[in-house]
This record gives sequence, structure tokens and C-alpha cells, in this order.
Amino acid sequence: MKTMLILSASPALEEDMVDYLLEHPGVEGFTSLSAYGHGSASTMSVSEQVTGRRKRVQFQVILEDTDVPAVTGELGTRVGKDIVYWQVPVSGFGRT
Repeated sequence: MKTMLILSASPALEEDMVDYLLEHPGVEGFTSLSAYGHGSASTMSVSEQVTGRRKRVQFQVILEDTDVPAVTGELGTRVGKDIVYWQVPVSGFGRT
């Protein structure tokens, strides 16, 4: 079954994440976009606390759900520690 793996990372990790995803055999492609994270102030800098948000880069990857553990398992060592991820089942996927 296909799933969408969504990864939210610090902009400082963007290039390492791109390299990691491009070379991972379970990833055929992905989309990246700029985003803002809103949440616990304890993980934000003072300026982020003032604005109530922190810059993030979000990656959306459609892959087999059986490949998710292999992709997420090495994130901390291969890319970095400031990464949040979640997955969502995909009921349909196609290309034109």
C-alpha cells in the first residue's frame, strides 16, 4: 500500500535531506516546499517565540508503506536531529 511520508526539517538540513532522499532506493521522487512550524515554544529561539513560528522545509514522499522504516530509520544519523515526520495512507496515486 502506498503512503505519504511527510518530513518537516530545519532549513539548515535541506541539502542533506535532498541528497539522502535522492540516493535512497525506496524513494522514487519527492516534493519539497517552504513551510512554517507552530508549536511548543520550548524548542523555539527567542525571535521564533516572538513571531510564534519557525521556518521549516517540508518534504512529501509517496512510497510503499513497507519502505517507511528504512527511510526514517537513518534520518538522525544521515541527515540530522531537527526532523519531525508522519505518514498518511494514500488511497490513490497516478501520473499523467
